[in-house]
Amino acid sequence: MIFRGGRPVVRLFKFTVQGLGNRRTEISSSCVERVPALYNVFQSQHYSNLVLKSSLVTPKLCRTYAQGAVSRPKAHTGRTTTAARKAPTTSKTKAAKKPAPKKTAPKAVPKAKSKAKPRITPKPKPAKKKKALKAKPKPKAKVKKPKKVLTEAQKSALTIKQLKATALKPPHEVAATTWGVYLSEQFKGADSATIGHNLGSLVKGASVGYRTLTPEQVEHYNHLANQNKAANAAAYRQWVESYTPAIIHEANLARHHLKRLGVKSPQLQDHRQVKGPRTSFTYFYGERYRSGDLRGLKVSEATKLAGREWKGLSASEKKPYKDLATQDMARYSQERKTVLNKDVQHKSRT
Repeated sequence: MIFRGGRPVVRLFKFTVQGLGNRRTEISSSCVERVPALYNVFQSQHYSNLVLKSSLVTPKLCRTYAQGAVSRPKAHTGRTTTAARKAPTTSKTKAAKKPAPKKTAPKAVPKAKSKAKPRITPKPKPAKKKKALKAKPKPKAKVKKPKKVLTEAQKSALTIKQLKATALKPPHEVAATTWGVYLSEQFKGADSATIGHNLGSLVKGASVGYRTLTPEQVEHYNHLANQNKAANAAAYRQWVESYTPAIIHEANLARHHLKRLGVKSPQLQDHRQVKGPRTSFTYFYGERYRSGDLRGLKVSEATKLAGREWKGLSASEKKPYKDLATQDMARYSQERKTVLNKDVQHKSRT
């Protein structure tokens, strides 16, 4: 108990107060309470029957702040008193409660190991005999077959086949003559095999009937022939225009080559093709033919006569024809480059 300015402060560790009515009140030592005039309560005559039982010892009272005048106690600073720091030592004093040990999880009890069964070792299987690997045979070297040597006839046939593929095949034409229309009408409905076996006799019988036609019948077949001719021309023009001028030009070159090999191949007619350049002699021959002096002569005779006259002309007389040939060559070169996409210059022939 500490006295400060007439206000006692009591620090009790553990007291049991028993009063009237046989009631007990415990004050724990873990808290410090300021009880004004608690000392006077204990000495009061009115409460003389109160019995103070202590499970510990009588708390040791000491005075602090002895020097100087006693004043109002200051706010609690958190420092403990001397009585609190010094623990009483008597036989009746119970030892301070130790903090309860932390509960730890019970350790898992290891299960008793079952008796290990004896291991049964399997009997080793007999090792399979490895088959001896056969060495792979080396791949045989490919023997290049010698190229087949073609004969001259085979080479010519192959060349003709390639040229025909380049030459193009025009569409099939229907009969465009009076006889052709009449003959196709006679064969209409007949089997092709029958026509093939009896073609000669059928043509002879049709020719006899054709001679006996009336003028009205001939006029009828002529009209049909003209219609077929116009239809053929329209179909041919449409077929030609389905190709570019360059392709038609290559086809005509192939046809020219076929003609030299003895295969009948007329030139394809295309109005888009570039006309070839004229020579100075062709200009001279055209002028002579238009004059009428070569009238009545064959073409071969007229050409020979005009050739002799051309050779007898002087250079000044040939100059106008050569100038025309030069101009026409320039025209041909420009059109060839534009239409055929070729830039090939041809020397003018005199």
